[in-house]
Amino acid sequence: MEVTRLYALDCYPDKDANPSVVMIVAAATEGAAVQLAFDHPNAVQYEAIALNPKQKIRRADSLKPGIQGFVEWRAFKSLIGKD
Repeated sequence: MEVTRLYALDCYPDKDANPSVVMIVAAATEGAAVQLAFDHPNAVQYEAIALNPKQKIRRADSLKPGIQGFVEWRAFKSLIGKD
């Protein structure tokens, strides 16, 4: 049985911009999380999607793999305690 983990993926509106939103994804691996992110219909709005470097990857056994939602990037920054 695979362990599900929660990943936060930064979504960049263009390659030279700061991320605008964070996509929250439950998946077994980082690669699976990125694949789920790029399969999502909203992915066409972004030039790039990358793992947020400040996140802590945690187990999420009660979540099914998939996109759990989107958080505005500044709100996500506040949630993880970064200014």
